[in-house]
Amino acid sequence: MSKSPLFSYILLDRSGSMEDCRDTTIDAFNEYVMGLRRSAEVDARVTLTIFDSQSIDTLQQAEPAKSSIELSRQSYVPRATTPLLDAIGHAVADIDKVELRDGEKVGLVILTDGLENASKEHTKETIRKLLTDRQDNKGWLVTFLGADIDAFAEAGAIGIKGGNYLALKKGKLRESMGHTFASQARYARSGDFDDAAFLDTEREDANDDSAKKA
Repeated sequence: MSKSPLFSYILLDRSGSMEDCRDTTIDAFNEYVMGLRRSAEVDARVTLTIFDSQSIDTLQQAEPAKSSIELSRQSYVPRATTPLLDAIGHAVADIDKVELRDGEKVGLVILTDGLENASKEHTKETIRKLLTDRQDNKGWLVTFLGADIDAFAEAGAIGIKGGNYLALKKGKLRESMGHTFASQARYARSGDFDDAAFLDTEREDANDDSAKKA
């Protein structure tokens, strides 16, 4: 069976509040990359962008998973505050420039532990319009991972489809990134947003009770 092509864009919060889960975040991303490398289901390319109020830095662009970088304490150093909306706008513009392979699905993963507090270019309304358009008209799978915040409210405020968020505990970052890979793989195979929605067992494993609010 041929592998399903997937372009995975990871947008990772580097603000100062991520310091208390720095090592866990590094491990979570590296485990995610290893999952892509080992997968018999998807042929993935990976972009990694990390952000804070000092800068938004793309560490690699559309790199095959087999040759993807891994994060380290040297390359991931939390600092400053959280321009979440501007970072999402940056990611959308980045993805728009990528030449997709035939049948390649796009998965944008947003991982943050904080609320917006530093954006200068975008508002929730402009980001909602961007993400709604890309999901509805281009078929992007947009996933929101909110560590120790109300992911249900934050994801909904920027237009992310209902099943594609996790309100996780910081200690569950590795498990949550694993479930994100599984969600993306399901979507890469079928192209169906319902297939990509996080399963109840995946939510429970992330200590996510936000589904009770849906």
